[in-house]
Amino acid sequence: MEQNTLEITERSEVFEFASLRDMVNQALQQNFGENQISNGLPTGFRDIDAKISGFRKGELTTIAVKPGMGKTALMLSIANNVAIKNNHSVAVFSPERSSAKITNRLIESETGMSLDKLLKGKFKPSEKDHMYALVNHIAKANMFLDDTPHLSVDELLKKSRQLKIMNNIDLIIIDYLELLSTSITDTDSREEQLSKIVHVIKDIARELNVPIVLFSQLPGFYNGDQTAKPSLKDLPVFLAEISDVILMLHRADLYSTENKPANSDNIVEIVIGKYDNQKHESVVPLRFIESLAKFTDV
Repeated sequence: MEQNTLEITERSEVFEFASLRDMVNQALQQNFGENQISNGLPTGFRDIDAKISGFRKGELTTIAVKPGMGKTALMLSIANNVAIKNNHSVAVFSPERSSAKITNRLIESETGMSLDKLLKGKFKPSEKDHMYALVNHIAKANMFLDDTPHLSVDELLKKSRQLKIMNNIDLIIIDYLELLSTSITDTDSREEQLSKIVHVIKDIARELNVPIVLFSQLPGFYNGDQTAKPSLKDLPVFLAEISDVILMLHRADLYSTENKPANSDNIVEIVIGKYDNQKHESVVPLRFIESLAKFTDV
């Protein structure tokens, strides 16, 4: 009897040992051999990550862009960096563009070749295996697309909850705020409706404990000057107050040569208007590769 009791006791005990690898990682506060941003999901842009420490769980990052500056290209570049290159699970809500068009642009951006050429096999035989490998890599990405037109914020909430439960998404991207709606019975002004929508989106980020990237369309002119660099004061007050982080895209390369910085070489600027307790706006550079319609590090 005593022997049986002893055997049962020994089998029920569970011993835990600390591995040296875990202790080294803990001491260095990073994953061994990897570039880890504490508390944040890397954006895929080195200089932006250095400033804002990536997209952080439960926070709302607003990216404001004027029309014609590459809002969709920037959105897809971020989705590509997070989902395809770094294997995180990403949900993209895009009432403006169909899921098919988004997919086509991702394929063209990654392969550097038009979809028409890919479908017709217009590439060198030596490139065939490489192209197939790129497309297969894209297809395996954990990216979930929703192109519901006139998407309501209530639908957004329900779908986000479902994606979190079923697919444990790491990031939600919304393109873009001004296309979202409240209930059809809402009689408030459009600005009041948008304020409600942003509040709900911020609540979704907190409830699901995921970062949300919300794109917003800036007016094309500031005080009558198309070339002016955007600033926090150009955003609606509610958007500036509710957002945890605010980034603004500025492309001097789109204007006449006299307004271009010397040796610009397709260099664009991301204005960081709000982050933690910073007192002044700061600027980080990105490169825009026009032939691929994508943004990269400089």
